Amino acid sequence: MLNYIWLFLIVAAICVAVGRDVSEETSGRFRNNEWVALHDAPGAMKVAGPNHFSGTSFLTKSEIARFYSADEAKAIKGDSVFFATDIVQSQADPRTGTLTLTLPANVPPVLSDAAAASGDPTKIVGRTAFDTATFANGGNLKFLPPTVHFRILAKVADEGILKIANTAVELAIGLIGVMALWLGIMKIAEAAGLVLLLSKIVKPVMVRVFPDVPPDHPAIGAMVMNMTANFLGLSNAATPLGLKAMEELNKLNPVAGTATNAMCMFLTINTTALTLVPATVIAIRLTLGSANPTDIIMPTFLATFVSLIVGIIFTRAIERFFPVREAKGEAV
Repeated sequence: MLNYIWLFLIVAAICVAVGRDVSEETSGRFRNNEWVALHDAPGAMKVAGPNHFSGTSFLTKSEIARFYSADEAKAIKGDSVFFATDIVQSQADPRTGTLTLTLPANVPPVLSDAAAASGDPTKIVGRTAFDTATFANGGNLKFLPPTVHFRILAKVADEGILKIANTAVELAIGLIGVMALWLGIMKIAEAAGLVLLLSKIVKPVMVRVFPDVPPDHPAIGAMVMNMTANFLGLSNAATPLGLKAMEELNKLNPVAGTATNAMCMFLTINTTALTLVPATVIAIRLTLGSANPTDIIMPTFLATFVSLIVGIIFTRAIERFFPVREAKGEAV
């Protein structure tokens, strides 16, 4: 079921991205392949090197409204937007070149989106046509911004679906070592009889917590193994053990389809999961580069201890005030 939910979310994200991209394409939001006039104040552009000029240029609010839209112009503060400008003159044609604009804080959203689509949200790089006399006398620089097509779909694919998929693989591979270590320890403990010994040690507690389960029933051992896996933070290993425990508890169930008190109590204990060594979380923190991945041991133990006690108390209270009618499997 979870796979279908993830599939629905992915398809929905792609559909929304395509819808927004089609809207931008049909409205011509980015004015692809159209030249805009940048203004150059007299003497604002200086020679920075061979075939290289740098300085300041600006777009007026009226020009933004004319070229892009009134909404884009309303989004900026002030009458003009000033850019730190860099021009590399073409050797083949001195009247053209590559123009780089460093975007200020009050840049129109359309330019910041175009810059982000090009890979650098702080700069936008395009072509320019100019006359060097403009730099001395002040005038216009023709600027051709980079073309932008289906930027949202590309962002969803590159930074969303593909990036998350890559992160999932990296995390999964990073967890292999820790999971293999603790699962191996659990298997050795089971083969050496330590699980049986542990079940005998905790049997007095288990008998009081699960009074409806016979002390020597296989469900006790399965629940102890599940609790041990959770105690070591091996949630993946605890899942099949929990299913086995529920299967054994169901054999004691007098009413098919109705959870017994023991089942409800075990589910509470399994959910609150007293944890001493959160191995899975430590492995994730280690994989993601945490400086102190084991710092969460004590907070995790205290939090799960409190949640366990509160869960047991509330479950026992519900058992007392809402007893199960075994004849019909209905709560009173």
